[in-house]
Amino acid sequence: MKRFIKGVNKGAKQTGKLHNPGFAGLLMILLGLPTQGWADNLQTQAQAQAQSQVQTPEPKAAQVEPSKAELASFREVGRGEMDWWFITLYRARLLTPDGSYQPNSFPQQLEIQYYRDIPASRLLEATKHQWLHLGYDREQISAWLALLKGLWPDVEQGDRLSFVANGPQQGYFLFNDKPLAAIAIDESASSEHKRFANAFLAIWLSERGSRPQLRAQLIGEQACKC
Repeated sequence: MKRFIKGVNKGAKQTGKLHNPGFAGLLMILLGLPTQGWADNLQTQAQAQAQSQVQTPEPKAAQVEPSKAELASFREVGRGEMDWWFITLYRARLLTPDGSYQPNSFPQQLEIQYYRDIPASRLLEATKHQWLHLGYDREQISAWLALLKGLWPDVEQGDRLSFVANGPQQGYFLFNDKPLAAIAIDESASSEHKRFANAFLAIWLSERGSRPQLRAQLIGEQACKC
């Protein structure tokens, strides 16, 4: 955004030079084009575009202190393991206040315990591929990944990364049961931004997900000896 504003300011300065006829100004005059009106119009359009960009809020990461009593009351709905070829990467659990799963019913907690060391960059890349598989817009995916970049740590064997969705719009992350950050969505944000929590959970819970067996285990339709 700073780069964009800088470019707009630079463009505005350049258009202002047309008021003092140099080579560009003389060329406009020779072509019979109105220099003053053209420059003012271009500068007005640039300012309007910059203002519209500033007024579009993005998802934000913020510190959060969740209710420990609330988390302690959550009951497991189901669990399953994520395999890649012959390697088991992690165990996932889905938890809700009453231990049952209903789509679009909140709060929901997704907990992932890793069996292997995985750098944050690979976690982000895997998340990107899953969102692409689910059909989300590439521009929106880029915005969500920018939000998560620098937020997720590298994970080591035994680490737990959890996401608690308070609703379809927002939730918060925990790392080894300690508050990591919240996803705070401004009410004036676009509808796509407000879908972050739903989109993140959809990686595991959507019927269009890439791991139908893992989904069935998480929502309690199949058992997993794990």
